[in-house]
Amino acid sequence: MYRLYIETATSFSPKLIDEYEDLEEAQARAMKEKEADSSVYYKIEETNGGFNSYGELLTTVIEEG
Repeated sequence: MYRLYIETATSFSPKLIDEYEDLEEAQARAMKEKEADSSVYYKIEETNGGFNSYGELLTTVIEEG
């Protein structure tokens, strides 16, 4: 599962846009958001469904831009 987060210059924290099964779909959506507003920062994270001892979802950053 891949999660796409978008952050703008005026936002306080990244906003979860959507979750995707396919990495290419997440990348395409990120590029679409970047084309609409060049100041957008995006991050794609991969989740494996595991949690740490604090109950937080374990993620790995796949791509940033």
